[in-house]
Amino acid sequence: MARVAGPSTALIAVATLAASLALSTQPRANDAGPMTTPEATLVPWPHGQPPTPVELDEKVSDAIALFELERDEEFLEAFEFGEDSEHIYVVQTHIDEGRYDVARLFQFGDSTFEHEFRKLDGYGQSSRPVLMRVHDGAYGGLDGFSCAGCHAQGGVNGAGAATATAFYFGDGKRTSSAVARNPPAVLGLGFVQKLADEMSNDLARVRHRALNRARAQGAALKVQLVSKGVEFGTITVTPEGDVDLSEVEGVDSDLRVKPFGWKGHTATLRRFGERAARIHFGIQSHVLALEHQEDPDPGLYGWGPNWWDPDGDGKQRELEEGTITALAVYMALLEVPVIIPPHDAGLRQRWARGSELFDRIGCIDCHRRTLPLASATWLERSDTTDGPGVALNLDADGEPPRGDKQVALFSDLKRHAMGAELADSNDNPAGIDPQVFLTRPLWGLAESPPYLHDGRAATIPEAIRWHGGEAAAQRSNFEALDETQRADLHIYLLSLSREPKLRVQR
Repeated sequence: MARVAGPSTALIAVATLAASLALSTQPRANDAGPMTTPEATLVPWPHGQPPTPVELDEKVSDAIALFELERDEEFLEAFEFGEDSEHIYVVQTHIDEGRYDVARLFQFGDSTFEHEFRKLDGYGQSSRPVLMRVHDGAYGGLDGFSCAGCHAQGGVNGAGAATATAFYFGDGKRTSSAVARNPPAVLGLGFVQKLADEMSNDLARVRHRALNRARAQGAALKVQLVSKGVEFGTITVTPEGDVDLSEVEGVDSDLRVKPFGWKGHTATLRRFGERAARIHFGIQSHVLALEHQEDPDPGLYGWGPNWWDPDGDGKQRELEEGTITALAVYMALLEVPVIIPPHDAGLRQRWARGSELFDRIGCIDCHRRTLPLASATWLERSDTTDGPGVALNLDADGEPPRGDKQVALFSDLKRHAMGAELADSNDNPAGIDPQVFLTRPLWGLAESPPYLHDGRAATIPEAIRWHGGEAAAQRSNFEALDETQRADLHIYLLSLSREPKLRVQR
């Protein structure tokens, strides 16, 4: 395709930004903060070592190339209607046959995340209006057109602005009937899933070993459930194989840690992405259709006359299983948030004091700074085929910056009762108490306002003041700090950020 010569305003903006960032490659006398020269004010590179001129030129070239590619794809779609949908069509058997490597699946997943779904793709439901906003029970509602449309706060794949808040499990009409959910960022999710999987396996081993010991000793046995230093209560087992789960804490009775969703209701990225497509866009996967064939659930999937088209919109196989796999690979390999301390010497000292206060007032009790990862690899397996699965390595395959074996998540991946003030207004299909929420990971916190599950808090201090229930003591400790100490803690929390990246704004 021929391109019109001459830079756009957006490209000029990137070139200007690059020129200013290039100043950061000049040497500094120390790390005390920016220094002034007659020519310009040097801007410190915000994280790690500044790029060399060659590396910076590559970053600018990549940003411009991405911009031009996306624009070309838009023009091509206008010229050839439906061409854009081909970028999200992936057949699972082709993945099983090894036709695509991890990098290509990442591209397919990226396209799916950015794709604006429409009638051609099966967008919507036959009996529902477009963009009803308030969901109709578990069936969902049409409140967007793309994943990227709601996950853009703080950058690509970020959180959602206040206007992106969704209203789940309502009556389809009134926001007061629903529970509000603000979209979280989707960064570092491969590490989150892998941590949760390892924790689930740990808890299952505790249960298995306890049953074996009880049978061997011929007596009931009470054991503590612990994984990666996080306590999940206790279980009591008997020689006969009975398991008392009444004292289990922060996890379902199946002892599977589910790290996705504000309530911690979903275990894998496959189901997370599949569910989001169904309830936000009315896009139903072929896997869900097969489930509907075996166990019809019109209230969840729709009242269509045919199992292969549950929502009755005339479109079948709206989301191929291979596309689900590609989307899961994409989300698993997205960049990991980073900590960016302030460069100013005075602010750096306050940042250090804030870090100490984070521990002292008890935030660390639930927002664990790190969780240890045993292995950075796993197989992303399909649901309906016997394929070998897609081998992922978070150390090598992930989008930079990548994490390491000490995952700086700032969460325990456990559910906690947060008090009546934060409680949902109604129950949810998962059966989780309205006051109970998963400990939200704090990595990337600075770039993800508004805060809390429903976006009610505009600032980080506001969010802390809403904590109650099991976190009531931490809130009281925060309030007991003087104004300077609260500011120090706030400065520290603002360092939980993400790597800046060059990108041409469209």
